[in-house]
Amino acid sequence: MDRRLNSNDEPVRFRIDATRCDGQGVCVLVAPELFALDRYGLGLVIPGSEKLADHPEVRARGLEADALCPRNAIREDPVPPARVTPVPSSSLGAVGAQRPRLLLDRPESVARWQERGGWAEHDPSALIDLVERAGIRGQGGAAFPTAEKWRRLAGATRPIVLVNGAEREPGTVKDRYLISSRPGLVLDGIRLASRAIGAAEAVIAVDEDSTAEHDALSAAITEAAGHGLLDGLEIRVHKVPARYVAGEETALINVLNGGPALPRLRPPFPSDAGVSGRPTLVQNVETLAQVALAAALGVEEFRSVGVPDAPGTGLFSVGRFGGSCRVTERPYGYSLCALLAETGLLDGVRAVLVGGYAGGLVGLDALDVPLAPAALAAAGASLGTKSVQVIDRCPVGVAAQIVGYFGAESAGQCPPCSRGLPDMAALLRDLEAGVRGGEAAAELERFMGTLSGRGVCRLPDGAARVTLSLLAGFRDEVEAHIVAGCPSPGTGAFPAADD
Repeated sequence: MDRRLNSNDEPVRFRIDATRCDGQGVCVLVAPELFALDRYGLGLVIPGSEKLADHPEVRARGLEADALCPRNAIREDPVPPARVTPVPSSSLGAVGAQRPRLLLDRPESVARWQERGGWAEHDPSALIDLVERAGIRGQGGAAFPTAEKWRRLAGATRPIVLVNGAEREPGTVKDRYLISSRPGLVLDGIRLASRAIGAAEAVIAVDEDSTAEHDALSAAITEAAGHGLLDGLEIRVHKVPARYVAGEETALINVLNGGPALPRLRPPFPSDAGVSGRPTLVQNVETLAQVALAAALGVEEFRSVGVPDAPGTGLFSVGRFGGSCRVTERPYGYSLCALLAETGLLDGVRAVLVGGYAGGLVGLDALDVPLAPAALAAAGASLGTKSVQVIDRCPVGVAAQIVGYFGAESAGQCPPCSRGLPDMAALLRDLEAGVRGGEAAAELERFMGTLSGRGVCRLPDGAARVTLSLLAGFRDEVEAHIVAGCPSPGTGAFPAADD
């Protein structure tokens, strides 16, 4: 529970170590405004009580409860300022906020993007070099170097471009924004990619229930063709099943080839044999938008913000886990804490899911982590789909929900997914409920540690990353669950343990 007594005070947090609490309830008798007992008789900090703790008398009672607790389970700790204070944009240097690049306040027509500098002609032989110098990587989650992908297709016979706009992961909406609000930018990126590899045909895959996105793209294609901007390039929009696994590149190719939305083994790789057996370049929507942006701005301007391992800005889907989210734009390397503060999401945060469902859980002690690949990897997360979801409930339960989602969305082709993930979700639910205790945690760690790179589409990798980030970064909470199950089921009020 974070709060300030006045503008000159350091923020503090009242905390209860569930592994020390013996359930006598002294804290509840002394400071009922701040503390309560859960169904197991363990003490917890009441959600929202930080507003009451602004009063000196209430704080004094909290400190008295601390003094009287027979097991010394209560703490009032200073919170490092970086956890609660936004980093001023002026102090961020190369990662500082700039004028919007990708995020606009109203939808943009094809003609308007042309007025902004888009649709310029570029030497096809120089485009791959431009993309490489700009440092653009895939924005769909894998972050593979875009120029390297293009080089594999350069000189291929009758290559085709496949644009992945199938965005089904909960809490990720950036591609939907680009398709519906900046279709001209996306089409310009498709044009440039097609020119670079010598493709005369491109297909944009969207979810079958994404009617607004389908209509926006169709209208933009008609507008661009009417202005002669797509000469020599045919672009069509194809609806695909609204399933998470259908967004995997080989599953998309199977659908376009008339088959089911099932991933397939590699090789052959899409660059060798993809749509209709032709060499296929598969790119995420935002990746191609970044290409068009870099071509319009120039490499130097494009790289003037961000960090060396992630130049430029990116679109982040930001919200609370299980709720709605909105798209915002920030330079790579921006502070996670600053992003949350500026979007009003710091209140009640217990953990943050960074990178989407296949990302990782970041704890309160790492909220100042830069939103950049190396820094996030060190914190057990990743940029992934650039979804940032604040968790204000039990992180063990959240991990169970995510692993269960992956199990339900599995194509059912590989045992690690079809059998392993539902079993691991059940183990996480057992851990949340205090069933099987340490045995569940140990089995989770063993199984998840074996998942990397397994399965046809590597879907289990995401489930493993989330679970291992929970077990590594939230060990005190896991241990408390082993002792007595979730101290605050359904309330999101897990009492933080000692660091």
